[in-house]
Amino acid sequence: MYGGEIMIIKDTKRTFFAFSPYECAAVEEYLGQMVDKGWLLESIKGNFFKFEKTDQKNLKYSVDVLHKVSIFDRKDSDVALEYREYCKAAGWNYICQTGKIQIFYTHDDREAISIHTDEEEKFKSVFKASIYNVFGQFFLTLMFIFNLFIQLFLGDAGFVLASNLGILAIVSASTVILMNCVGFISFCSWIIKARGQLKRDKVMHYNNYKQIRMKSILTKIFGLLILSILLKLLILDNINNRGFNIYFLLVLCIPMIIMTYVKKFINKKRYSKNINMGIIIGSVLISTYLVIMIVMGTVLLSSQETPRNEVPSEKVSLTFRDFGFKENNDGSTYSMFDKSIVAQRIDYSSSNEENQLTYTIVESNSTLVIKFYKKRLLARLNSYGIDLKRIKTSLPSNIVVYSDITKRSFILVAEDKVVDIKKDFSGISEEEFLNVVCKKLLY
Repeated sequence: MYGGEIMIIKDTKRTFFAFSPYECAAVEEYLGQMVDKGWLLESIKGNFFKFEKTDQKNLKYSVDVLHKVSIFDRKDSDVALEYREYCKAAGWNYICQTGKIQIFYTHDDREAISIHTDEEEKFKSVFKASIYNVFGQFFLTLMFIFNLFIQLFLGDAGFVLASNLGILAIVSASTVILMNCVGFISFCSWIIKARGQLKRDKVMHYNNYKQIRMKSILTKIFGLLILSILLKLLILDNINNRGFNIYFLLVLCIPMIIMTYVKKFINKKRYSKNINMGIIIGSVLISTYLVIMIVMGTVLLSSQETPRNEVPSEKVSLTFRDFGFKENNDGSTYSMFDKSIVAQRIDYSSSNEENQLTYTIVESNSTLVIKFYKKRLLARLNSYGIDLKRIKTSLPSNIVVYSDITKRSFILVAEDKVVDIKKDFSGISEEEFLNVVCKKLLY
């Protein structure tokens, strides 16, 4: 069922039911099914429906779209109150409001005047109410696509792949993109079918309950996927990072908490739409500023308090000493280790006054992850003008090596690892250097 059951407490039941204004017929059908099971709608908050136990039967619902209601209006605006009085006079009992949706019910055995009689006007109202959501989702989709493009194709994909927060962000963004694309296609399909019905002077078409089950299945599948990654992040992640991860996720809840209280404040007052608009926009700016400042402050403090070279010693298999150089104790040696559910990353850098060694290892059990990272790494470095080419070596045939023309930058690709290494020293041949790297990092 599209309305996923959340919980039942005594005579109260809560369910999840996501819908758009052009799917209001599906909501009417769903509410009718709930009445048959003995549950009467009490309220809606977002996509969460609250029902109360009832003995009433043969109830008829009307899920009505009032596009004149603005997101900057309080819940019981003058426009909404006037409309409810009109519907009450027509024999409909008001239940609740969610966004631009007004929900009423009546008894089947009583005469009630249809709230809408002009199908063309009904189409315009539903279209106007839906288009705001669709454009908002479209804009959000573009933002997420741009963000994924920057993280995976323009930036260093290794940072994202080796971070559980990065993986969670990728999965969440991909889910939003997919679901919004499905919603956009569904909206366009509704417009075509509705206009076709109106041209034939028939009742306007709505997406019904059966038609939106696929969206329900996708929502639940991806919701469970995101939840599983989140649980992995909070419970099974590296214990040293768990506190910071939980703290970071809590910080992201700040905008939601602020906007919840702002909405309650607006609903209690009777300010004009313009004043409400100023309050909401100001709250968004303040909450965004707070999140940025808190996150930046936390990152700066953690970087100052945590030694940069704090990494498991067994993870650093190759050091400056393996090539006959001494490592200084003046902070010139740097190492870092990150691990996610799909990959792990090791960064190492050490130098003295004349020589330097730097490498990054990305390791994963997934062949797809290794292939993707190798492709993006080569593309990114070549875009910097390094011009890496595949070279022949005496290493085992399952290890592919790329090098620049100066023979100072190398990429070694094995089945489960990609090594990006740069040397700035002489006194060792290319073959000797690669043999040491291969022995220490790939065997």
